[in-house]
Amino acid sequence: MQESLLYIQKRDFDKADAVLNEVLKIVELPLPIKGEVWRNLGTLQFYQQKFEQALDFYFKAASIFEKADSPTLLADTYSNIGILNASLKKFDKATTYLEKALQYSAKEDVLHLKIISNLSTLYSDTKAFDKFEPTALQAERLAKKLNSKRVLASLYTNLSQYYTEEKQDYKRGLAYGQQSVTLKKAVGFNHSLSISYNNIGYAYLKNKEYQKAITYFDSTIQVAKSFVSPIVYNNIKDAYRGLGAYQKALFYAELEEELKDSISKAAQKEKVSELIEKYESEKKQQEILTLDAKNQLQTLTIRQQKYWFFGIAFLGMLLLGLGYFGFRNFKTKQALDKVVLKQDLLKSQLNPHFLFNALQSIQNFIHQNDKTKSSEYLSNYAKLMRLVLENSDLQFVTVENDKLALESYLRLQQLTHNNAFDYVIEIDGTVAEDFDRLPPLITQPFVENAVLHGVKDITNGQIKVRYSKEGGALCVTIQDNGKGFVTKGAEEKRLHKSMSTDIIKKQFEILQKTVKGFKANITIDQSEGTKILLHIRYS
Repeated sequence: MQESLLYIQKRDFDKADAVLNEVLKIVELPLPIKGEVWRNLGTLQFYQQKFEQALDFYFKAASIFEKADSPTLLADTYSNIGILNASLKKFDKATTYLEKALQYSAKEDVLHLKIISNLSTLYSDTKAFDKFEPTALQAERLAKKLNSKRVLASLYTNLSQYYTEEKQDYKRGLAYGQQSVTLKKAVGFNHSLSISYNNIGYAYLKNKEYQKAITYFDSTIQVAKSFVSPIVYNNIKDAYRGLGAYQKALFYAELEEELKDSISKAAQKEKVSELIEKYESEKKQQEILTLDAKNQLQTLTIRQQKYWFFGIAFLGMLLLGLGYFGFRNFKTKQALDKVVLKQDLLKSQLNPHFLFNALQSIQNFIHQNDKTKSSEYLSNYAKLMRLVLENSDLQFVTVENDKLALESYLRLQQLTHNNAFDYVIEIDGTVAEDFDRLPPLITQPFVENAVLHGVKDITNGQIKVRYSKEGGALCVTIQDNGKGFVTKGAEEKRLHKSMSTDIIKKQFEILQKTVKGFKANITIDQSEGTKILLHIRYS
């Protein structure tokens, strides 16, 4: 599945289609995997703007996920159907399917956030403000909890516009507008800064603070550069009129009219070009059909004379082909069964290890009768359990999900060790945290080793995790300022068990065999504390 998504991202649609159709040929394909194939085929059609075909594939995937009782995958598919209908301006259907997706998604995960944030945007676009405000505020709370700055930046833009235009609460509209600017700059959404600047300027305009409004409208024009909406010129006109600067107001009114005329002319020109292109295309198609008919007539006699010869040859080739593909299909299924068995074995070894120390810490708090820490620990532990169980079923997880799991784990360890160490998790600007992926459950053992063997028994312990990209490869660095590896006696055995290095290396080996272009390695540096570098590449 991951290989096909990578081809889609690279716009290599033929290879993506070939990979997915090859998987569909496998006999007795598990229902969830079959559903994912159809869902990815739908995404492939969507990227090629074949929207009707994309909808057909998404509906097939949804039907399979319903039978397989896979609520998370079903929620994701319904979400895709809703987004596709919104693209087609079918807002009623878009609302229906996004609301259905909401019923199947977990309440505190990234997918749930994606659905409710899209729903809030849809409610805003369709003027369903009675639903927009509660949904947007709910999305804001969850985005803050998951530290999703990208989603917050978009939400704040919509909330700024809503409170300014609909509620006429200019103070709140300004606050949300300024927050959206701060977050968009932080995450690199510079292309949409003009919208936020215009919202802030409009709030100042409605509050009759005309000079401040003009400042932000000027920023809107500077950021928009090649394309400025007529609405912006209209707002500047109103601001100068409020100041009594009627000559400047007239200047921007004329600019607004000129821009409207140019947009109208461009639209008419585009429509005429489309009609001409359609006519030429139909004309060429007719010529091709006529030529094909002549060729078919000329070759009919020859084809009849050689009918028996080609028939027998074709039958022989068909039998050989069926035998070859039948044997190939059998070997493919056999290889897949072995790989799935190996992966399940590795995960059965890794998951209990991933949770063991947390269970032991909970037991200690209960024995100490520390109700506050027990309650907090159990809450964090439940969140971590959910993340681990969800991720263990996947071949790859996003950087964002991996970060959430590490944050939950490190918070648990801080509680266990009475905040004896600090940690920081950074995502470099080159990483697309909601798209770049890595195998699940590979970073936690190294972080666990940093806690239990790196910063243990030292003051001012520091653990740093950093995600970055180098030459197209995803790099994860896990570093502590501890005493380094202990390599003798019982400590060596505990280190080996904690890190699960051999298991992770075996997992990398299997992925390199099953995922085309996947390469990964582990580097360990003990010069200062312990530094682990995981290097993951898809080509």
